[in-house]
Amino acid sequence: MTEPPTISDFPLAPSSDTSAQLTHTILAAAAASWPQSGSHEEEVAAPCEMSLVDQSGRLLGLRALRTRARILEATISLLEKKSMRDLRVIDIARSIGSSPATFYQYFKDVNDVVLELAVEVSEFTPEMIELIHGDWTGRAGHERGLRLANLVIDYWDQYKAILRVRNNAADEGDPAFREVRLKAMLPMVTAFAEVIEAAHHVSDGASDTEKSENPELAGGQIHPLSGAMFMFTALESLAIHHEIFEVRFGPMGEGRDALVETIATILQSTLTSNR
Repeated sequence: MTEPPTISDFPLAPSSDTSAQLTHTILAAAAASWPQSGSHEEEVAAPCEMSLVDQSGRLLGLRALRTRARILEATISLLEKKSMRDLRVIDIARSIGSSPATFYQYFKDVNDVVLELAVEVSEFTPEMIELIHGDWTGRAGHERGLRLANLVIDYWDQYKAILRVRNNAADEGDPAFREVRLKAMLPMVTAFAEVIEAAHHVSDGASDTEKSENPELAGGQIHPLSGAMFMFTALESLAIHHEIFEVRFGPMGEGRDALVETIATILQSTLTSNR
């Protein structure tokens, strides 16, 4: 009987924490899709909704999954040193002691393997969505903003090699990477928009006179989707550039803590405003 594999069945070569964590996450999903029982040999996986296949459509067994994981891991490490444009299939193959022919069994090209990594990384945001959907008022609301800002920074620090490539490719117009980036953005943008919309309900019943006399409602309006996009891009920019900011302004007393506190304050102010 074939037993379902566990993550320990997929040994990876020593590498950065980011490489190991991401590839182990991918492999964990593959392991979860393995049939609970059966008479197949180790190298033949039973059909399953989430089973991985090679470029010919053949289901991957344990050995093939290990090789595929090594390709993903090697790609992450190489992306930390060079751009996707400069990365070649032979570079990835050599880094795992294999040949381009082996690479092409699992991926079409460099874009294909990087796109796979970008898709996997984009799934690591549920905690951020949970934080956005909450009470943003008072001290607890400010603490929520601090946690969210720190979480986004840590997320980018951990996966910046892949996220940078994803965003650059999307900005250059690659449709596949644009779709992945959009799918990663939408849950957070939608969550922010819903919170802004809820805050607006506070003023829905106010008369025109009451609105004109309320300083909070004077001037322009924060539109839910526009405000949501502003906050998402502000958070992403904070995460991308925080190291440069810390180096430049840290000696002046405005390092990461000051930046995070400011963003948290802006988030709380925007998400609780009913204007």
